[in-house]
Amino acid sequence: MALTRPLRLKSEVAKLRPEASSSSLPIARVWVDSGVFHLDQSYDYLIPDNLSSAVRTGIRIQVPFHGREVEALVLSRIAVSDSPVLKSISKVISPQSVATSESLELIEAVATRWAAHPFDILRSAIPPRVASIDKQSFPQLPVRPSTNKARRSYIQIPPVVNRFDFIASTISTSPSKGSTLIVLPDANSAHRLQKMIEGSILLDSTLERSGRYSNFLRIRNGENLVVIGTRSAIFAPLADLSAIYIVDEGSESHYEVRTPGWNVRDVAILRSMRAAISLHFIGYSPSSEIARLIESRWLDYSSSKSRVDVASFQQTHGELLPSRLMSEIRRAMKVGPILFISPRKGYSQAITCSKCRNIAMCKCGGKLSQKAVNSAVTCVICAQSVSEWKCTWCQGATPFLIGRGSDRFAYEIGAAFPGTQIVQSSAENMIDQYSERSGFVISTPGAAPVAQNGYAMVVILEGVRFFTQSDIRAHERSRELFFSNAALASQSGIVALVMASDHPVIGALSSWKPSLISQRELRERLEVHLPPYSRAVTLDIVSSESQSLLRGLKKSQEDGRLPASTTILGPSQLKGDIDRIVILTPLSDGEELISLLHEFQRRRSSSKKTLASIRIDPYSLSR
Repeated sequence: MALTRPLRLKSEVAKLRPEASSSSLPIARVWVDSGVFHLDQSYDYLIPDNLSSAVRTGIRIQVPFHGREVEALVLSRIAVSDSPVLKSISKVISPQSVATSESLELIEAVATRWAAHPFDILRSAIPPRVASIDKQSFPQLPVRPSTNKARRSYIQIPPVVNRFDFIASTISTSPSKGSTLIVLPDANSAHRLQKMIEGSILLDSTLERSGRYSNFLRIRNGENLVVIGTRSAIFAPLADLSAIYIVDEGSESHYEVRTPGWNVRDVAILRSMRAAISLHFIGYSPSSEIARLIESRWLDYSSSKSRVDVASFQQTHGELLPSRLMSEIRRAMKVGPILFISPRKGYSQAITCSKCRNIAMCKCGGKLSQKAVNSAVTCVICAQSVSEWKCTWCQGATPFLIGRGSDRFAYEIGAAFPGTQIVQSSAENMIDQYSERSGFVISTPGAAPVAQNGYAMVVILEGVRFFTQSDIRAHERSRELFFSNAALASQSGIVALVMASDHPVIGALSSWKPSLISQRELRERLEVHLPPYSRAVTLDIVSSESQSLLRGLKKSQEDGRLPASTTILGPSQLKGDIDRIVILTPLSDGEELISLLHEFQRRRSSSKKTLASIRIDPYSLSR
């Protein structure tokens, strides 16, 4: 890997001022959608007189570039250029401006922060144009930047109350003057909140293409708006933006799937710091990144002084429902519905022999599993059914299910409480509202419906399994899940946890203080130099190049081009012929690391090599 010093020699040339144009600002500075990573700088083009009145900041144009016609976006108009020779703009693609100077500066900052080409960010920030909408007229309002005093806070949602009622009430009582932007993790939540706030505008990818583009242009040209959307709405070009609200900021849905993998939380922080924009995070339990900012007092913490009735019930022999819990469930059934939270969906993950405990395997080498109570045992790889299964080790004929899922739990709970109505809710078949006055709801994480008057009991099954997942986010994800589901209990409801009574989440839940756990987690992260106290990078590359890349990184560190404080882990096999290298460096050295990786990608691109897959501060370091 050639991680040589990032120097570029530039010949001294006289600045060019075109003579032919009658305009005082005859040159357009643009970003070009070249499709080539290392051609990520801005370029200058002459503006023909016949296009001069149409060319302004945020306009889509077409320009000649390396022998072909490509799309470009106007950043600004200037009087003189450093380029010795300038080509002219070919045509204006759309008369509508799709970006403000502020939103373009934000996009540039995000591209720098995540070592990306600006157009990789633009594809998320600006929806595809629709010609019929382009022909419509949108009033051009003057830019009126916010004059509010910027505030920053984390607002905790209290238990029992409807979260959407709380969010809507919080936003409606905001003292900010100007436009407000609310970003939620999923379209379902965005649509639901939009119906509750009169006059609000929805900006979401699930809208029809024309509807999304029309709403986007209304936002671009409006003022005093309330905009509600999902991930990409964080870039909404609101000229008078005064406040940003991010709901459930720790959700994986707030992380962009496409390259370069930016996330809403950090983009919102960047945006608020570039202008006098108030920034508020709303949720039940903060992520580790936000917990660090609360600890450092960069964010105010608006807590909910509440108490929750929490009880723990430890399993003794691996039973789903401990006997003590069974009697509590029978009492709660007389009061109202009961919610059960399962750690996973499906019926079971695998099968072991109940006699010798060896994993049941197929002849092809795949694990055997069971999809439903009456279904045959099948292989997860070749799908071959085994009608009369016998253990290959001890010839035992009784299978034991491990990694039970929500389908299996529904069967076992139904058998324990015959005649009780059971409803299941999962990501594939989600129920928003449960209106029955009794019965059981069995839900997977994130899919629990809201009961009309709250649940008489919320039972979190196999509670410790949530905390034993392997990735770095397991604890904060579990903490959020416990708090958000406990909040669904009624005022007199009970939260029952199937886990040991000494687990710290029990005390945190009962006092409604996630900080009792998060503070300890932060201390542990600080001791081992893990995020949020370090800038983390995952670098995925083909196995044949991983060792040379590792040597190049270490050489860069020896030469002082990579911070000495940097920790390089790996390479480890990710999947197939792809290896992963994890790079960690203190936050103070993060810009230096990102700059070096950006230059590395540029050099691979200019050498016509396949780009490495780089994720900066990803949701997970292991998947």
